[in-house]
Amino acid sequence: MNKRTLWCLLLSSCLVSPALAQLAEPTTTTSQAEPGIEEMVRKVNIVTRAKTRTAVSENEPMAIDLGLVDVPGAPPKLTEGVTAKAYARYVTFEDNLIAQLVLTGVEKDGKSEPLDSNDFVAQFNMDSPELDPASPVTIEGNQETLLAALQRLNDVEEEDDKEEKETESAEADTGASNNVGSNASKNADAAGYSTPSALDVEEDTSSPTVRVTTEGCNIRVDLAQLVAVQQSRVETTEDGNVSAGTCEDGADRYPLDRSYSVCGDTIDMETRQATAQYLLFYTDGGGNRREVTDCLKDEDKVFDITEKTSACSVYLDYNEMMAVPQASLVYVNASNNEVQVRSCEPSEELAAVPLVSVTDGCSIRHDFAAGRSYQTGRHIYELNGTTWQADACSDNGTEYPHETVYKSAAGQEVCAPIINQAAGTVTRQSRKQIVVNGVEQFITECKPDSANIAIQSTIDGCDNPSLWNHDLAAGTSYGRERFYYLLDGVPQYVTECQDSEVAYPHHVETTGWQNHDDQLFAYRLTTVYIEGTPKGRYNIKTSEVLPGEPQTAYVYDGQGPKPNGDIWYEDCTRFEGRDLVNTYKRPDGTTYGLKVDEATPANLGNVCSATVQWADPTHSSWTAPQNHTGGPCGNATGTVTVRVGGSDGYNENRTVYNSNHCNYSAAVGTRKTVREDGVTIGEPSSKTCTALSAQSSIHQKRSGNDYWTLYEPNKYNYPAHTDSIKSGCMGSWGWW
Repeated sequence: MNKRTLWCLLLSSCLVSPALAQLAEPTTTTSQAEPGIEEMVRKVNIVTRAKTRTAVSENEPMAIDLGLVDVPGAPPKLTEGVTAKAYARYVTFEDNLIAQLVLTGVEKDGKSEPLDSNDFVAQFNMDSPELDPASPVTIEGNQETLLAALQRLNDVEEEDDKEEKETESAEADTGASNNVGSNASKNADAAGYSTPSALDVEEDTSSPTVRVTTEGCNIRVDLAQLVAVQQSRVETTEDGNVSAGTCEDGADRYPLDRSYSVCGDTIDMETRQATAQYLLFYTDGGGNRREVTDCLKDEDKVFDITEKTSACSVYLDYNEMMAVPQASLVYVNASNNEVQVRSCEPSEELAAVPLVSVTDGCSIRHDFAAGRSYQTGRHIYELNGTTWQADACSDNGTEYPHETVYKSAAGQEVCAPIINQAAGTVTRQSRKQIVVNGVEQFITECKPDSANIAIQSTIDGCDNPSLWNHDLAAGTSYGRERFYYLLDGVPQYVTECQDSEVAYPHHVETTGWQNHDDQLFAYRLTTVYIEGTPKGRYNIKTSEVLPGEPQTAYVYDGQGPKPNGDIWYEDCTRFEGRDLVNTYKRPDGTTYGLKVDEATPANLGNVCSATVQWADPTHSSWTAPQNHTGGPCGNATGTVTVRVGGSDGYNENRTVYNSNHCNYSAAVGTRKTVREDGVTIGEPSSKTCTALSAQSSIHQKRSGNDYWTLYEPNKYNYPAHTDSIKSGCMGSWGWW
C-alpha cells in the first residue's frame, strides 16, 4: 500500500472538519481533463512548528496554531510574526499513530489570509498524540499561493504603517501653512539640518541595458539526469522601464550525489529484514549542501535479522523450574557492523530446558548446637550438550538427626577406651553419627566421656585457623581441640588436635567484580571469613570467585551516538564521525560502551569562504584633437570665431574649439571558494568591471597657435574610483 492510498483510506474513515474533508474528495474533472496543470504548480516543503506542546484528538479534527520556521523563497520579513492556522487530528492504523494536518490560512496582527486546504497537506507518524515544539512539522504546499498570501499580509501592514505616519504628521502640523512641523526644540542637530539641493544629472536612457541574472530564479532538480540546474533570466532596461524574461536553465549545474550517512536503515520485524536508505543532495555554488529527497530505500542493500544468544544470559525461572535461553536480534549492515534491533528476550530458536535439583558437589552441613545435619544441593540444566550450574549449594530441606554412639551394632566399642593405669581409671569415648539413605556416617572423631574422669578439652595448640576444617560447601568452619587430664598440675594430653563441636558460620562480603565485557556479565569477587576465633577474624578466601557463583548480567542502559574523532568533508560541508554505542551498566556501577554501528555524523555546516583577488586597475584616457569630429567620447562641436578683450587691453579675434576628454578604468577580480583546510572548491571565476566617463573642455586659439584652456575638467582620484568599480562588480555579480 503506497502513501497516497493509505492517506485516502484514513481520511475517508471519519473526517468531520470541512477543511480536512476536502482532502478525501475525488479528483475533479478539471484535473482529469488537464493533467499538465498540477505539474505546473510548484510544491515545496514548508517547515512549521507548534508554538506550545499541543494535544491532538483522535479522528475529530481540531484547530491549532503553528509558527512558520522555513518557507522556501520567502524572506524573513514575510514570515516574522505570522501564525499559521491549521486543523489536525490523528488516526490509528495497524497499531501506528498517524497524524493528519491541513493548513487553512495565515494570520498576523489580527489580519488573516485564507488558504485552500487542498494545497497544504501533511501526514506523519507520531510517538504520542501530541505536537512537540521541539519537533518540526513539514507541510507539502503550493509555494506561489503561500508567498502571495504572506505578501498581502505584509502589504496590509505597510499600508497601515503609512496611514499611521500620515496621521501623526497631520496632527503635528497645526499651522495654516503647508510647512512641515519641526522638532528643533528637542534636537539641536536636527534643527540645523537642511535638505541638500538635488543634482541636475541628465541620464542617457536612449540605449537599452541587458543583463543576465539569477535573481528570482530557482534551482531546478532533474532527478532523471541526477543534476540540479541553476536557472537564470534576461532583464532589459530601456527608457527607465525594466522588463524581465522567464527563468530558464542556465550553464551552472550541480551533480546529485547519494548520502547514506544521514539516513538510518529501515527495520521490518515481520520479515526480519533491514534495508539501507539514502537521500540525494547537491552542493550549490556557495558551497551549501542542499538535500532534494527524503530518505529512500536501497533495495540492493537488504540484510537479514538473526538471533544472537551469546550476548544474553539464560533466565532461570524457579517458579516453573525451567532455564529459558534468551537472545537479541541483530543484523550486519553495509559497513559490516553488527546492529542490535532488539535486546534480550526469550529465544524463538532455542527451547527452554528443565532445572534439575542435584546434590553432586555439595556436602552435608552439621549444626551440633541444634543436634541436626542438613543436606545441601544445587540446580543444573543441560543446554546444547553442555551441563550448566544454575546456583550455589544451599539447604535443600533434607535433615538428619544426630546420635551419640559408644558401640557399634555388633556390640563393639566404636572408640578404644582411654586407660590410665596409674590412676586405675577407664575413660570411655563416643562418636556422633547420622544415617543417610540407610547408611550410617560418623560426623565426629572419638570423644572421651568426661563424666567418668576429670578429662578436659583445650584449644591450646589447636587455635591456628589455617589448620582448621573449612567446609565451603556447607558454609561452616570447625574449631579444633585436644583432650587432657592434669597430672601433678601438668596437662597430660591424651589426644592430638581434632575437630571440635565449636562451629563458626561463614561470613561473606563482596570485595569487587570480575568483569567480562566481551560476554556482558560479571562474577562477584567474594571474601569468605569467620569471626570469634582465638586469633580474631580469619579470611578463608580473599577476593575470589567462589564455586557455583552465578553470572550477573550487565543491564542495558540505552543506545546513543558518541563522537569518534573522525572529521571529513563533502565539498564545503564539514562532518564529524560518531559511533552508535550501546551502553551497559556493570554490577559495580560503572558503564561499558559497546560500539554496534556508525551513528549519523554531525553536520558542522558550511566551512567555506569566498575571497576575491583584484589585479591592478588599468586606466586610459583620450583627448579629441582640435577640430577633430570623432573620438571615443563623441564628436567635437565645431569652431566659432569671437572677438574678446585681451589681457593687454585690446581686442582680438580668437577661435574657440570644443574638445572631449574620456577616462576609462577597468578592474579585474578573481573569486575563489576556499574550505577551512585550504582546499579550493570548484574553479575560480574572473570578472572585469569597467567605467567610462567623459567631460568636455573649451580651448581658445589666437595668432601664433597659442592655446588656453578656459575650463579644465576635474581629475579622477583613481584609487577611490577603482574601489567604486569593485563595489559595483561585487553587487552585480552576486558574490555577496
